[in-house]
Amino acid sequence: MTILWLTVFAVGYMLHFVFMPRVNWPSAASALTVSYFHWGAICFCWGYIPLLNPDYLTKKKMIWDIVIFVIGLACYWTVPLLLWKEAPIATTLSYLVFFVYCAYNVVVFYKTYNRVSFRLVKMSYGNVSGFVRWMQNSCDLIILFGIGSVAITAMFPTDFWPYTALEVIGTLVYAYIVYSLSRYGSVIETASRATENVAAIEMSNNSPE
Repeated sequence: MTILWLTVFAVGYMLHFVFMPRVNWPSAASALTVSYFHWGAICFCWGYIPLLNPDYLTKKKMIWDIVIFVIGLACYWTVPLLLWKEAPIATTLSYLVFFVYCAYNVVVFYKTYNRVSFRLVKMSYGNVSGFVRWMQNSCDLIILFGIGSVAITAMFPTDFWPYTALEVIGTLVYAYIVYSLSRYGSVIETASRATENVAAIEMSNNSPE
């Protein structure tokens, strides 16, 4: 499911580049960019954090993320649809919903990652060191690229050239992510069950002989 989300996002990202109205209506293209990356952030949270904590993705969490996304869409598209003119400062300010959402979920992700990666190493299941290293590199890339892309778009909301560079970099980033996720698919099952199994293992280790 995670690979499917990432692939669909990457394809849509490329189509966005081909058909975007950045030349004729730059603020609308910027709104489309941040809308895409906000949905990408949701896919990241729904796809990666549950790999580490199977209890993370509840119905309440999904509803809350969708509500924030709808609020974000209203903010992102207010400038191009209501002002009908280029307003770089207003466009940049409207992206605050995205940055706040990402900042909160980045903290949640890394707290979960640090806790579960420690447990995985402690349990020594399969290719744990390889999985932990891949998870760190892959997620660092996603977070840096996602937030960085929107930050650059926010700084240059009416320019064409930044998005051209981001398109090339983004294609390479997502190709790496999908490849590496497939490669470590056999270890992901271990990571998904780490939280459930650790309590039993710790009890066994602490029981008197």
